[in-house]
Parts: sequence; C-alpha cells; structure tokens
Amino acid sequence: MVKILLGLPTNRLIKPKTVQSLLNVVYNTNEEVIPLVSTRGYNTAENRNYIATQAVKYGCTHWMMVDDDMIYEPDTINKLLGCGVDIVGGLYKTKYENKEYVLESDEFNNYEMFKAKAIGGGLLLVRTDVFKNIPQPWFGYKWYKNGMVSMSNDWYFCEKAIKNNFKVWCQPNVKAKHIGLKEY
Repeated sequence: MVKILLGLPTNRLIKPKTVQSLLNVVYNTNEEVIPLVSTRGYNTAENRNYIATQAVKYGCTHWMMVDDDMIYEPDTINKLLGCGVDIVGGLYKTKYENKEYVLESDEFNNYEMFKAKAIGGGLLLVRTDVFKNIPQPWFGYKWYKNGMVSMSNDWYFCEKAIKNNFKVWCQPNVKAKHIGLKEY
C-alpha cells in the first residue's frame, strides 16, 4: 500500500495557484495522500527535516516534496511513483530571469529518466526508507565564510543521499512551473 505525505515547507503565504494545482494532484491519484504544511522551522531545511520526520512517524511510504511557489501537473504523483526509484524529481526552472533548471547532472536527457547529482526540492518524491538509512540532519546548508549560502538544503540532501549509496534521478517528463515575476 502506498501512503504519501505531501509536505510543503513555508514561512510565508502559499500562492493560490500552488494550492489549486496541489488539489488537482491529489484528486488525480488513487493513492492515500496526507497533506502537511510545516511552518515550524526558521528556515526551509528545518521545515524539511520536520516533514521527513513526520513522514516516517506516520508510516508513509513516500514523501512528495513541494514548494509554496510552484504549479504542478495533475498527474505528478502517478508519474513520479511510476519511476520506481528511491529518489526522483521532475524538471522546473528557477524563478529568476536566467531560466536555468534547478538541477545538476552530467547526464541530462530530455526524454528519459537520468541520474542527477542534485535536484530541486520543489518537486521531489522520496521513499521514506531513505530517511531511515541516512543519518540526520537530512537537510542543512553549507556556508561561505562571508555568511552566504554555498549549498542549498536540497543539494545538501542529494549529496548526503549519494554518499549513503542512494541514486538521485530526474524524470524530465514530469514538469512544474516556478511562480516568480511570471511562471517559469
């Protein structure tokens, strides 16, 4: 039985288009979905660590990470589950003018699932067994000496997962849009 925690970390308002798209995502799957919006942490990493803990606590098989400023396709859960891997994300771009994918990979492919070094946590499905096999904290940051972030919490998680023998995948047929000045 598949049981998915649909977890959204935030410390700000959730975009109405995000809520509508997530309602469509839940409506378009037959899997059990538990929604959780976390505002408990001071930053995204703390919120994501809390949500991961809750996914394990509630006996969920998966956690679908979503962000408060994204638009998702209705069949997102079904497509990501269909990949059958421990960690898989879809493609989306930054919400800034550079329009780069939130992804790091040497194997980019527009048509087939491929391995990634890191992928954005705004659209990521993780089996909860991964959290049981990686030491905490699962999410964190790396910092430059001047106090600026050198590695975001989602890249931190991917690096840690890979170091603990998990593979991180990207399914380019699953897409989302990032809401910024316009939708990217």
